[in-house]
Amino acid sequence: MNDFRAGEIVSSTESSKQYLLEIVDRGRYLFASIKGEKGTLEIAMSYWSEIAKAVLSSGLKRVLVIEDIPEMITIAEVHQLVTSLADLPIKSVRLAFVDLHAEHASLNNFGILVGENRGLAMKAFDTEEAAEEWLLNE
Repeated sequence: MNDFRAGEIVSSTESSKQYLLEIVDRGRYLFASIKGEKGTLEIAMSYWSEIAKAVLSSGLKRVLVIEDIPEMITIAEVHQLVTSLADLPIKSVRLAFVDLHAEHASLNNFGILVGENRGLAMKAFDTEEAAEEWLLNE
């Protein structure tokens, strides 16, 4: 059952959270936008878990994630985060990822490598346009 309708926005703005997550069903894929100031493993686990739940409940097999969090987590935390994501039932989901902070590129590429090695279909991009093109052209 699809809990999302095309164009619907789901926001997560609880005051206890240190980020803003918006999820929009764009018809052919889910779009998720994360904004925040602080980057920790706990925060990243929280929003990625929310994204995974949304993807699973939507029935869609594609997701585009835009992240705008200037603070980075460590390489060990990236490994732990992606390994945890790979344990979720999302192996059939195609994930396009854009980090608006170019200085995070090497860390993101490491995360993509870890994910691919664990069976996830994911790729990092510099722009939303490039990510969407890859996402929709299998």
